[in-house]
This record gives sequence, C-alpha cells and structure tokens, in this order.
Amino acid sequence: KDGQHKGISIDELEEEGYGRRSNCRRCKMKIPRQADLACGNWGVIGDKAGKATFVEVCSEKGANLLDAAVKAGAIASEPANPKGIEIRGKVENAMLKLGDKWRARYFGELGDGKERLQKIMEDSSRCTKCYACISNCPICYCVECSTKKPYLVAPGVLPVPFMFHLIRYAHVADSCVNCGQCEENCPMEIANSLYMHALQTEMEKMFGHVPGVNMDLPVLALVEERAERDRLTATGDDQIFDIFK
Repeated sequence: KDGQHKGISIDELEEEGYGRRSNCRRCKMKIPRQADLACGNWGVIGDKAGKATFVEVCSEKGANLLDAAVKAGAIASEPANPKGIEIRGKVENAMLKLGDKWRARYFGELGDGKERLQKIMEDSSRCTKCYACISNCPICYCVECSTKKPYLVAPGVLPVPFMFHLIRYAHVADSCVNCGQCEENCPMEIANSLYMHALQTEMEKMFGHVPGVNMDLPVLALVEERAERDRLTATGDDQIFDIFK
C-alpha cells in the first residue's frame, strides 16, 4: 500500500488460507536427502542469492555426478558459505516445526477410532468411482486392480461401496508418500490425501517404515508374499522394481 512493503511469515499466510497445498503443509521431507543430490535455495546468501543453487551431496553417485558436471563445464561450483549452511539448518528446522503444527491440527480434527472412521465414510460417500485417485497415485500400480473386481466392489452402485476405499487404504496406507495427487485430482474434493497420510503416519509409528526413504519392503507388501512372487513372475508387467529377485 502506498508503495510500502510488508513481510508476512508463511505460517501467517497459511492461517489465512493461502500458501502451500495441505499435503505440503503436513510434509516433513523438506530436504530430500534420500536423493543423490538435494537442490534448492535455502542457504544461498549474499550476492549469490537468487543467482545460485545450493546443492547438498547425499551419496557417492551424487558426488560423481556433480564432479562430472563441473569438469564438463556445465556448471560452476564453490564451497557453501558457513553462514549460509547455518541459515539453511534454521530454515529447515522452522519448516519441520510447521509440519508438526499442521499434522497436529489436520490429524486432530479427524478424531480417533470410530469418530475418524465415521468422518472418512461420510466424506468418501460423495465418491463417483472415477478412478482419478488410483490413476494418479505413484504407489498404486497393480495390473489387476482389486477395486474393479465385482465380487469385492459392486459395479454401477451409488454411493460407491466403502469397500472401494478400504481396498485403497489396505494397499497404499503403508506406502503413501503424501504427494497429494489423489486429493488434487478428485472431482468431488474428497480429502483422500489427508486420510491416507493419517493412516500412513500411524503405521510408521508402529512398524518404522518410512515411505520414499526406506528401500526395504513396506509391511503390507509381505502379505501372502509367496503367492505375490508367483503372480509377479507369471505376469511381469507390474514389476516396477525387481524386488522379489
């Protein structure tokens, strides 16, 4: 106003309903250190601000990739400013605390036990079974989707039987990476990502598996593993990773 500027913190902005998507608010993977290289602007200060990228090397492969790019003349590199590293750490910690705050709020509003189940059932009753949540989910990759089997989910029925959603939760809950696509693409604006993420965090507490970070099999992948081995070997089409070899 009148040529003046006012800084607004991200938490103030989001309290007013602006800013990041709800799944991004709940996210606690602020720097993807499970990747070979983590790139961003946190920690870039001084005359480099807005002109350079902070690259955090997270693996030997990442180090080799960065070194090769420098030697090829594709990029220029220099050691990070110690003050920038300090600021980077403070920003990350602040964002992690924000993640805790939003998780407490969103998950708390769902309630527990039967109360949570009732809210999920009521919200998901608007579902038209368009399959947008399944089509856009990076975790859901079965060739033969159980939700399309008529003896599990009756076709042509509205409201859609809750079994449709139970199958989704059973298949994806322990592997959900909170990308938000199931909610972002839902034409009925069902809070799919919130429900799945709430379930995933509970399973993470119980079993310790962190989706997108741990490379071992998630809990539910071990269910009927022998039969799953045989099926994957026979079909082959849905083996994104050769995890059973």
